[in-house]
Amino acid sequence: MSFKEKRKFRLFEHLPIIVRAARSFLYLRLFKKKNGMNFKFKERIMLAVTEVNGCQMCSYVHTKLALSAGLSMDDIQELLSGELVGVPKDESLGVLFAKDYAFNKEKIDADFYQKLVDTYDVRKARAILGVVEMITMTNAMGLGLGYLKRTLSFKHVKGSNILNEVLIPLSTMVLFPLSLLLFLPYIPFYSARFKNIKK
Repeated sequence: MSFKEKRKFRLFEHLPIIVRAARSFLYLRLFKKKNGMNFKFKERIMLAVTEVNGCQMCSYVHTKLALSAGLSMDDIQELLSGELVGVPKDESLGVLFAKDYAFNKEKIDADFYQKLVDTYDVRKARAILGVVEMITMTNAMGLGLGYLKRTLSFKHVKGSNILNEVLIPLSTMVLFPLSLLLFLPYIPFYSARFKNIKK
């Protein structure tokens, strides 16, 4: 994928992504042992979203993580080329949802999400969405840094903007921890909401 084809996040669309990712981070930490997600499934989702958005930095990082999770190089290359043939049947709906979310620029298809809930359960569906929201935030940051590097090397990518290139990574580093702090008082409510859900 050339730089021209890669996703170009804008600051105004990135700010709510940060907030959603912070909320998802807390959810994933709270229900780490109860959400039914395993490391391989998470990495398949992260690679699928990264392939759609085209973040080279995230491809590198998540290739290493996927290898440590036990995915083969063939599995990883398949996901990074947009193919899903090797994805286990029980994970394919989650990976497809992740790709759909990225293709539609963070717009959740309500019917698709309900299918996730019906197929997995409420907790696991929320965890899948959480993983997708987290990788979307890091993709935006990685792409911003990648575009900035090219701009500083006098190879500016058409359609990119130096303000976005600088402000997206900076806003992530400032607003993500701040959002986590703002969500901390809501942990008891969030915990109670999902605690007694039966699988």
